[in-house]
Amino acid sequence: VLVPRLSSKTIRQAVGVVGCIIMPHNVFLHSALVQSRNIDIKNKCRVQEALKYYSIESSLALFVSFIINLLVTTVFAKGFYGTKEAENIGLANAGQYLQEKYGGGVLPILYIWGIGLLAAGQSSTITGTYAGQFIMGGFLNLRMKKWMRAVITRSFAIVPTIVVALVFNTSESALDVLNEWLNVLQSLQIPFALIPLLFLVSKEQIMGVFKIGSVTK
Repeated sequence: VLVPRLSSKTIRQAVGVVGCIIMPHNVFLHSALVQSRNIDIKNKCRVQEALKYYSIESSLALFVSFIINLLVTTVFAKGFYGTKEAENIGLANAGQYLQEKYGGGVLPILYIWGIGLLAAGQSSTITGTYAGQFIMGGFLNLRMKKWMRAVITRSFAIVPTIVVALVFNTSESALDVLNEWLNVLQSLQIPFALIPLLFLVSKEQIMGVFKIGSVTK
């Protein structure tokens, strides 16, 4: 029988992995994206069609995300699992370690890692900002001009980034620790986003015939 075990040193990383992959604000974002389709909500066939296509879109996006995370984890596990270097690898020097382990080639892996890191940061910032706009405009029912809403939501994303870059500019290890704890914080926030969602979509008064069953819940 397989019994998963974690040492006390890896619990923080394990909890952080859950938070950085799922990210609680994406729960709100996915719910809002379904409503963004221009359909007649009184027409059950049209609603069912929208749900079907959105399920396909979400499944494809999650599958691609799974493959990317699998490849990143596999590459690092293959090259550094059980080695002394594994204790020193962080976001700032991971590209250099990959370069030394796997070499350069036509396109050095250092640049591939940098491009991937930039793309991950951009996508995370976009989804966070997008989710913030939906929350302010929909869930909180805050009515304001679009440019003002954009400034506020983007400020919540950009200002902390600038502060972190300035404060932790000289300490790579401290930046890695901060990143780990932020992922842990996201993991702890998941129940606060997921439990109300499951509660609402299981209510027939709200969802009607589209409520989820006990098995799905």
